[in-house]
Amino acid sequence: MNKKKIVLFSILAICIIAAGTFTTLLIRELIIDRQSQSFYEDIAAEVERRPESGITNNTQSGQPDDTAAWAPYVDFNALNNELPGIVGWIKLENTPIDYPVMQYTDNDYFLTHLPDGTLHRNGSIFLDYRNNSDFSDKSILIFGHETRAGDMFGVLKHYREQEFYEANPTIDLYTPKKDYKIVLFAGHVAHSVRDHPPLQFENDEEFLDYINHLKSISVFNSSTEVTTIDTIVSLVTCTYDFNDARLIIVGIIKEA
Repeated sequence: MNKKKIVLFSILAICIIAAGTFTTLLIRELIIDRQSQSFYEDIAAEVERRPESGITNNTQSGQPDDTAAWAPYVDFNALNNELPGIVGWIKLENTPIDYPVMQYTDNDYFLTHLPDGTLHRNGSIFLDYRNNSDFSDKSILIFGHETRAGDMFGVLKHYREQEFYEANPTIDLYTPKKDYKIVLFAGHVAHSVRDHPPLQFENDEEFLDYINHLKSISVFNSSTEVTTIDTIVSLVTCTYDFNDARLIIVGIIKEA
C-alpha cells in the first residue's frame, strides 16, 4: 500500500472515530434531556384541569372540551410534599412551558437541581431568592435555562418574532393564593451583570424611565400600557448573542 492510500485510510479512520464519538455524545445528551422532560411531564400530569371561570363542560363523557378554555388547578399543599420550595406554577399554552416555580435561599441551587432536589443540568424554573414568595414585590425575577431540546425557557426566544408575541401576549402564573396573567410588553437581550433587571426603584419616575427604556429596545412591539401601580415580571434565560448574554421577556402581572 502506497503512502497516499495510507494517509487516506488514516483520515477515513479518524473521521469514523470522530463520527462515532459525536453520535455517542449526542445520544447521551438526548438521554439526559429526556430524563428532565420525563420528570416535568410526570409532575404536570398531577395537575388537574378545570374550566376557566364561566366555561362549562358540555361533553357527556366528562372529558375536557377542546373548544373550551381550560386552566390548571394546582394543589400546592400536595405538591409541596414532593417539591419543597414550590411557590408557583407557570404555563404558556401549547408550548413546553408548564412548570413549577421554585425558590431557594440563593439563585444557584435550582440552576442545577430539579424541583425534587435531583442534580440535573437542566435545573428548574425559579423565583429570585430576594423576591417575596407571594410575588408581592414591585419587580419580580423568574429564571430558567434554555435547553438544547427547547424545553424550560427555550421557548422565550420565539418572542423575537412579532407574530409569536401577537399569538402569545400573556403567560399564566398560578400561586397558592392567587392566579395571575403576565401581560407582556417588552423583551430584550441584555448582559447578565451589567443590565440585570432591578428589584427595586427609588421612585415612580425611575420606574417609568425603566419601562420606557425597555419598550425602546424591545424585540417586539406591544400596545400594553404600564403605569406606576403595576408590578413587573422579568423572565430571564440564556441566549448566545454574545458572552454572558441573557434574553429577558417582561410583563405586568394582573390577577386572572
